Amino acid sequence: DIDRDIRKSIMVAGTARSGTTWLANIIASQIPCRLMFEPFQSKMVKAFSQFHYFHYMRPSEQNDELWSYCRKVFTGDIKHNWVDRKVDQIFPSYRLIKEIRANLFLQWLHRMFPEVPLLFIIRHPCAVVLSRMRLVWATDTDIEPFLSQSKLVDDFLGDKIDIIRGAKTVEEKHAIIWSITNLVPLKQFGPNGLNLIFYENLALQPEVEIPKIFQIIRQEYQASVFKVIEKPSTTTVQTSAIITGHNQITGWKKKLSPQQIDNILSIVADFELDHIYGDSFEPLVTTLSEDKA
Repeated sequence: DIDRDIRKSIMVAGTARSGTTWLANIIASQIPCRLMFEPFQSKMVKAFSQFHYFHYMRPSEQNDELWSYCRKVFTGDIKHNWVDRKVDQIFPSYRLIKEIRANLFLQWLHRMFPEVPLLFIIRHPCAVVLSRMRLVWATDTDIEPFLSQSKLVDDFLGDKIDIIRGAKTVEEKHAIIWSITNLVPLKQFGPNGLNLIFYENLALQPEVEIPKIFQIIRQEYQASVFKVIEKPSTTTVQTSAIITGHNQITGWKKKLSPQQIDNILSIVADFELDHIYGDSFEPLVTTLSEDKA
C-alpha cells in the first residue's frame, strides 16, 4: 500500500453487528484493496489510544491530532496487526476502511476528508441486540464513554440521561448503544447527507442495492458480487443468522422474547428512532430523506 492518494480510500461505517464486515467483504470482492479493520479502536491501536472508545466530535471542531491520525489512515500510512488482520492483496489499488467506532465523529471526518466515499450501514435494533447478546458483549463499559464526554451529553444526551441510567436489562442497555451510535450520525448528517445502506434491503434485494453501493464508491462490479452476498462475513459466528439465508432478517423474532422485543423498541422510541425501525422485519423508511433527522 504505497499510493498515498486519499481518493483511493473508501469507508464503510456502522454500529457493531450491523453488517459492516459483510458490506466491506462484498466491496473487497470486486476491487483490489487493502481491507483496514477498525483503525479507530482506541483499546487496540496505540496511536489512537488517547481518544475515547466512542470518540465524539462536533462537525466544526478543530483537532489537529485527530486530523493527523485520520490522514494517516486514509493515506495508508499506518501498519498494525489489528488493522491488517486480513491481507488478500499484495499490491492493492485502494484502501477500504471498515469501522464501528467512528460514528460519533463521522460527520467531522466527512467534512475533513470529503474526497473519501462513505457508506453507512444500519440494521434492525432487535437483530443487532440479539447478536451482541449472543456474543456476551459489554454494556456498561460501552455506555460509559458516552456519558463521560460532556459535549456529547450537551448536544444529544442531555434529555436522555434518565433513560440511559434507567436501563436495567441487558437488552435495554444494548439498545441504548445501538440508539446512540445511530442517532448521532443520522442527526449530524441530516436528510440526504449520509449514504445509508439498510442491511435488510441489501439482504433481500441485492439487485437493487448493489448498483447504488458501487455508484456511490465510483467503482464497477461483476456478476460474481451476488455470490459473495450469500457468504458469511469473517466476524460471523456459527449461530449468526446470515448463514441461514432469509433467517438473517427474521431470526430475532424467534430468539427474543416478546418482552425483550418490547424493551428494545421502547428504548429506540425514546431516542426517537422508531420511525426507522419498528416491530416489522424491514425498515419503515427507504431513504434518509424520509427520516426525521
